[in-house]
Amino acid sequence: MGEFTTGVLYPRKYEPKVIHSLPKSRQPYFHKNVNSTWNAFFLQDEWIGGADTMQFLLRLSSQHVPLLWFHDAEDKGWGYRLFDGGFEVSSAAINYELDVEMAESIMNSRYPDIELAEEVIENEELRKEYEQVLDQVARSSDYRQEVWKGVSRARPESFAALLSHKQIFQLRSLFNLHFLAGYDEETGNSYLYDSVDLFKEILGIEEMMWVNYTYLASGGRE
Repeated sequence: MGEFTTGVLYPRKYEPKVIHSLPKSRQPYFHKNVNSTWNAFFLQDEWIGGADTMQFLLRLSSQHVPLLWFHDAEDKGWGYRLFDGGFEVSSAAINYELDVEMAESIMNSRYPDIELAEEVIENEELRKEYEQVLDQVARSSDYRQEVWKGVSRARPESFAALLSHKQIFQLRSLFNLHFLAGYDEETGNSYLYDSVDLFKEILGIEEMMWVNYTYLASGGRE
C-alpha cells in the first residue's frame, strides 16, 4: 500500500488563532508542528468533503489565516486547495493514472466484449496495441488538455500570503503544462510523478509524508 497523506497546513505564526478555532470544527482533530515554518492540523473529515468542514475552513481563513489543504496518494496522485480571505483561491489535482485511464477508454471502445486487464496480460498482440495506444495518448493534445484541467486553477500568485516572490516563480514553472505533460526520454517516466516532491520542496513541507487523521488516531499503527 502506497503513501497516503492529507492535512491542512498553515504558517506557524498563526498558531494561537488556529488552536483557539479548531474546536469550532465540530469534529475530532490532531494538531502538529511540521517544521520551523509550518504547522498542520488533521481533521476526521480527511477529504474536507463535508459542508461543515468547508464552512469551518472558509471562516478560519477569513480571519487572515491562509490554509493549505494538501493530499498525496502515492499510487494515484496529489493535489491541494488553498483558502484565503474566506474564499478558495487556488487548487490543483494531479492524476498519475490519467494516461492509463485514457488509453483503457480507447481500448475498451475498440474491444467492448473483452476483459481488457486479463487479455493484455495473456495476448501479446493486444498488449503491443495497448502499449502503442498508451504512447500515443501520452503525446496527444487531448492528454495535455486533461492535464491542464487539473492545474488550470493553480494560480501561483494566490500564494502571496504564504510564499516569497522566488517561491511563486518556482510554482509557475512547476505548473507549466509543457513540463507537467512531458516525459523523461531516457526513463519514459512522466514528470507528473516528480511534481509532488517539487511542490513540497518549493513550499518547504517535505515533512508532510505518511501522515493523516486515520494514522494518527490509530496511534501510528495503520
